[in-house]
Amino acid sequence: MKVKGYIASAAVIAGAACVGIFGSATGAIASVTAHSAASSCSTSIAIEGPFTGPVAQLGLEQLHFAELAVANDNAANHTKVTLAQDDTQLTPSIAVTKTNSIIASSAVAAVGPAGSQEVEAVGPLFAKAGLAFISGSATLPALATSGKNKTFFRVVPDDNVQGPQDAHYIINHLHPKAVLIVDDDEAYSQGLVSVMIPILQKAGIKVNHQTINGTDTGATLANALSSLVTSQLTPDETVTILPWQAAANAQQFGLDAKQQG
Repeated sequence: MKVKGYIASAAVIAGAACVGIFGSATGAIASVTAHSAASSCSTSIAIEGPFTGPVAQLGLEQLHFAELAVANDNAANHTKVTLAQDDTQLTPSIAVTKTNSIIASSAVAAVGPAGSQEVEAVGPLFAKAGLAFISGSATLPALATSGKNKTFFRVVPDDNVQGPQDAHYIINHLHPKAVLIVDDDEAYSQGLVSVMIPILQKAGIKVNHQTINGTDTGATLANALSSLVTSQLTPDETVTILPWQAAANAQQFGLDAKQQG
């Protein structure tokens, strides 16, 4: 879903970047004007994503498919749209710095950022600048309803769709009596947890909700994950839910649980 989303978002923005510039005419005149102008159009868009850091494997997928979409769009429309790369490392403070650079550049729009917490941080900046940005993976519902991100778009369902799907799968296929659900204190994680817990509880499932610091690394993170397993995971909790963005953290949790039986 994220891969297809980034193809769509990059292609839509790249196409609109040129055609939209010449959209002031009407009817047949507008169509001819846009077509001929697009043939010589040169413009730029930017992509914000985690190209390095703990989720680089996802960010690089998003980048490469965005590059493919822009290349295909240029070939189809004979345009010259370039794609500037801005590495956010899935960190809101870095995303703010990158966004300010994009706003100051010649970019007419942006793809990304990837994380809901990043969109929370940069949405008001893009809105103030009047610059459209479209994410293929930021799912927090409030991003589209808070009124702070007036130029924000996305091409994926939000947590109000994803959360119930996840919860009902667990209820209907895994049949646990109790679950451990752990958020990582980030917007994406908290959004899913807030949607899923009431559904699980309504189905009669006991929910043990815990929180870790998703920005921890190294020994601090390792100790936190190990502590979760030893102090919170019980034999009754036959399903553990980790709505985290860093897959490596979930993998380490699984290894800890296996080692401790």
